[in-house]
Amino acid sequence: MRLTDYEKSMLNGDQGEMRRQAMEALCDLARFYDVEEFVEVVGCHDDSTVYAGEAQVAFAEHLAGHGAKFAVPTTTNATACDINLWDRQKHEVETMAATRRIEAAHVKMGAIPTWSCAPYHVGMAPSFGQQFASAESNVICYYNSIIGARTNRYAGPLELLCGIAGRVPYFGLHVPENRYAQGLVKLGDDIRPEYFEEEDIFNLVSYAYGSIVADRIWALEGMPSKGITNEILKQFSATAASSGGIALFHMIGVTPEAQTKEQAFNGKEPQEVVEIHLSHLAEAERQITNPDVTDIDAVVLGCPHCSYNECARIEELFRGRRVHDNVNFWLITPRSVNDRLKDSGLYERLTRLGVEIYCDGCILEYRNKNLGTKTMMSNSGKFDTYCFSMRGLQPVFGSMKECIESAVAGKVVKEEKPWRR
Repeated sequence: MRLTDYEKSMLNGDQGEMRRQAMEALCDLARFYDVEEFVEVVGCHDDSTVYAGEAQVAFAEHLAGHGAKFAVPTTTNATACDINLWDRQKHEVETMAATRRIEAAHVKMGAIPTWSCAPYHVGMAPSFGQQFASAESNVICYYNSIIGARTNRYAGPLELLCGIAGRVPYFGLHVPENRYAQGLVKLGDDIRPEYFEEEDIFNLVSYAYGSIVADRIWALEGMPSKGITNEILKQFSATAASSGGIALFHMIGVTPEAQTKEQAFNGKEPQEVVEIHLSHLAEAERQITNPDVTDIDAVVLGCPHCSYNECARIEELFRGRRVHDNVNFWLITPRSVNDRLKDSGLYERLTRLGVEIYCDGCILEYRNKNLGTKTMMSNSGKFDTYCFSMRGLQPVFGSMKECIESAVAGKVVKEEKPWRR
């Protein structure tokens, strides 16, 4: 392998035993993929933070206990629960205790304690073209696609080692030549521009796109270039990474590596072209909604974690009305957003409406058995993709507006949409 002098010094143990072990593991990864060199990363988003078992906690404690330190700025992903309000969420004491140990180990190694699956909402993100390491699926997709940074899909403990070494093997999406689109998804003529005035269609297009593309690198043509917010792109990234294995998508005219079709394909023709029609959107919604659910136990917004702008819009959509007595309404934000909510008075106004606001945790760790909930509504294609298999919850997908109306009514409220006819 072609190693720099510094990389050789890490392997020799000159930079500490933990950095040597991290580099040794990454060399094994490089050899597996026949990679001959490494590239320096500017940062890492550590996904080994949601409690999944004692081995995970012990691994982090082993690294921290033997003096491991992150070599680059490393943000922390969501945890299993709100670290401070875990009891209100009905989490077990064992989960809280393990989460506290995870927190302590990562902070000891020098992590930036963001505890969020949306670090881009708290000002922690790489720039265009910068090399990075992440394992959280929506962050991978967002950083690659929306920002144009470079990261592969890493596993949680592995990118923890990337952060300690400050290096990754130079292969996959780290290499510019591997990032060009291979195939093309086009929106059919029956999907009209005015349909994109509501944000829920973006999730459905994303779900259909991911189902077609799987883990390949394709482009999407026909999306509106105006009015697409960061929050919409966040949801698109999260859903595409859930219905497929998308790590990078090109949205022609929107994302930085696809300002034109020619740029997305490096001047070549697509190897395959597929069209999405209203029927695909209808099928996408059927995949993430149980049509038999009429009464809902809970509405959850914050997968990925909500931005301040989303919280402000939630208040606007409530129009002074309260959450129905039979419904739990959870709103999950990063800690820094939560602080801004409190500073502005929005936190108090939302809680007066019956909204419960939490930080840190992943809502897919929702303790429905402890809370007695069976049906849940969300505006997240990612959450509605996973909530049944992970938690046994019956999902209902809807726009943010439909989620609010349902929370107020105490039952599912949906508007007529072209793909629902």
